[in-house]
Amino acid sequence: MKRILTVVFLCILFLILDNTLMPLLKINGAYPSLIFTFALCYSIVSSPKDAVIIGVFTGALQDVYLFNGFGINMLSNMLMCVVAAKIGKSIFIEKSFLPIVSSFVLSLLKGLIVFSILFLIKQYTHMESILYQGIYNLVVSIFMYKFTYKLSRKEYMKKEWRF
Repeated sequence: MKRILTVVFLCILFLILDNTLMPLLKINGAYPSLIFTFALCYSIVSSPKDAVIIGVFTGALQDVYLFNGFGINMLSNMLMCVVAAKIGKSIFIEKSFLPIVSSFVLSLLKGLIVFSILFLIKQYTHMESILYQGIYNLVVSIFMYKFTYKLSRKEYMKKEWRF
């Protein structure tokens, strides 16, 4: 229970920071997404089931602020978190290089998915901001992955085997 409350609290905290502090760091219309970066990093160090749950949860939190496209972030976050969990199963998660690069690539891919869906429903956005947001998320993921990895090693965050 403590693990769930910790993750929910962090997601809500990162959502608040995303909507209050991060727009002040805007460059060319793009700023980092703390909640999405946390979801990716958490998905890399956790199971695919947890990745789906955190992807849908963080996507729903982001969709609260996305007009004319409810569900787009839920779908894209869920897909990216599942891919991140698959990547996490196939690499050494103790090393941070591949998870950080994966976070960058998945951020770019999410941006392209959201851009494509919004384009299909005739809600036009700026494509240039996808690259800037990916680079921003890369910088944030350097610190976020270390934090998330240390968090996942805490005793209350580990899942126990039950027979």
